[in-house]
Amino acid sequence: MKNKITIPFIIVLFLMLLQSCKKEEVAITETETIIPVTVTTIDTTGIDDYEEVSGTVSYIVKTPIKSIITGYITAVNAKTNDKVVKGKRLFSIKTKEAIALGNDVNKLDPKLNFGSAVSIPSSSTGFITSVNVENGNYVQEGDVLAIINDSNNYGVVINVPFELKKHIAINQQLSIYLPDGTSILATVKQFIPAVDASSQMQSVFLKMNSNDVLPENLIVSVSIPKSNKSNIITLPKTAILSNEIETDYWVMLLKNDSTAIKVPVQIGLKNQERTEIISPKFKATDKIVTSGNYGVGDTIKVKIIKSAK
Repeated sequence: MKNKITIPFIIVLFLMLLQSCKKEEVAITETETIIPVTVTTIDTTGIDDYEEVSGTVSYIVKTPIKSIITGYITAVNAKTNDKVVKGKRLFSIKTKEAIALGNDVNKLDPKLNFGSAVSIPSSSTGFITSVNVENGNYVQEGDVLAIINDSNNYGVVINVPFELKKHIAINQQLSIYLPDGTSILATVKQFIPAVDASSQMQSVFLKMNSNDVLPENLIVSVSIPKSNKSNIITLPKTAILSNEIETDYWVMLLKNDSTAIKVPVQIGLKNQERTEIISPKFKATDKIVTSGNYGVGDTIKVKIIKSAK
């Protein structure tokens, strides 16, 4: 009898516990992330087809400062990295005879001015890259006392495939892009009359249009225009996103003032600033995200903070 009472009691208790474990539904309001973005519209004026080549900041003329007599260095007015102008006295040299007999000869005839030091001036304007002597050193005629990087022959040397030479002309203006993201203009001044035997590259010397002094051996990139393509749709490079291996490309297109969606695109020509969009054919009124678009989902909530062409 006792077991008959216990079993129904356990069943009732189990049902009560099961009912009490049901949770009430709670309305959870998700806070959507709103991303501040910059947007732009398409451009149809065209794009230049460029070939990007690397270049190196170089002084193609290095001037040796040589001793014109044999003797002792009596003065050194040059230090490594000093900027010097043509004609500045860098060294003074006295011969052994001048040091030994100078005073005695001058006592006999002061007008002879025997024993004066011979000045060695800078033969070019530029920067001293090395000084090879010190005060008191004995030098032979023809010894190299210092080396000067000639500022008149300072610029960028690019190495181009020979077939690209037809797109370059003397006095042509080219854009040089520096590692810090800035750019300067340079003028084509000289084709080096030889090609590298193994790479078949020809060197071309460009002289900077500005007075900016860049460090020697700095690696830069140079854009060589090959052709111009007009009446095409282009967007700033910052608007174009891709996967890691750059096989898929897309942009974030504004669906309305607060929502942007991912739109796959096919790209064509591109240069340092802009990229051609082959498809889809965006309208002039379409707004494309140019900042705030990296690492986001396929659909995002946005707030436009700036519109730029």
